Amino acid sequence: MAGIVLEKMGMLVLLMLVGFGCAKAGWIDDGFSQKASRLVMNVFLPATILTSALGGGESMTRGELALAGAAVFVMFFLGGGLGWVAARVLPFSGRDRSVAWLSVFFMNNMFIGFPVVQALFGERAVFCASLTNLPFNLLLYTVGVARLRAGAGRVRFREVLTPPLLATLAGVGLFLAGLSLPALAVDTLSTLGAVTVPMSMVVVGVSLSHVPMGEAFLDGRAWVVSLVRLLLCPLAAWWVLGLFLPAGGLTLGVLTVIAACPSAAMVTILSVRFGADDSLASKINFLSTLLCAVTLPVITWFLL
Repeated sequence: MAGIVLEKMGMLVLLMLVGFGCAKAGWIDDGFSQKASRLVMNVFLPATILTSALGGGESMTRGELALAGAAVFVMFFLGGGLGWVAARVLPFSGRDRSVAWLSVFFMNNMFIGFPVVQALFGERAVFCASLTNLPFNLLLYTVGVARLRAGAGRVRFREVLTPPLLATLAGVGLFLAGLSLPALAVDTLSTLGAVTVPMSMVVVGVSLSHVPMGEAFLDGRAWVVSLVRLLLCPLAAWWVLGLFLPAGGLTLGVLTVIAACPSAAMVTILSVRFGADDSLASKINFLSTLLCAVTLPVITWFLL
């Protein structure tokens, strides 16, 4: 398992470097990157989730699905608790404290987590990972926005219903109903889903190219918040979830990997939208994404 993790993470890092290098060379501009990220979020990732859900019946019962659904909410509450403590202990004030808290609370489950899960456990495991879309969207666009808003702007209900979340709900419905799609539809979804991993990593690499590295590396607070997100969150999730999930099972492995993901880019996006300190959010996102290439293999090496 350790060798597979190192090999897969090495491949993902190289894909990120491709995006980083293309951006630095001027081959990819901001317009392309934004459109590519929309394609991943709105087309490729939903296709991956649906393809995984259609094959999920072979590896998960209804009881296991319900248990996994409860486990993802527990995982998020653990991250929220650790983030709250970190934001209070470190010298933050005002909405900086909210940015730090949310940067630990919410992980990059879609652009980092799903591709890593798919690379490590196979396409069928993405269905389990996609369950994290439910608490992610519900909590980020309620609790998260309430902390960042401070009277600036409003989130519409349709923004909560993202394509990955809708694909997750549709996948759960197909799974519970025992339905399948025509072979042509399955092949089309599978082909689209195959683009998710490389395109996601390239987009992440492009986003990293825009962050001032020197400022990020010199911010001690960003380092601490990043390490809480990358190390304490997966350790807490592995220990607590291991109390009621089967040891060595797929669900525990998938959720541990998701918990070890870097800070969510949506925290930076919402910080910009609602007037919080987006520079702090950007530095945390940059550092945690960069460090994830080292910490995630270490976490999976020792825990899975």
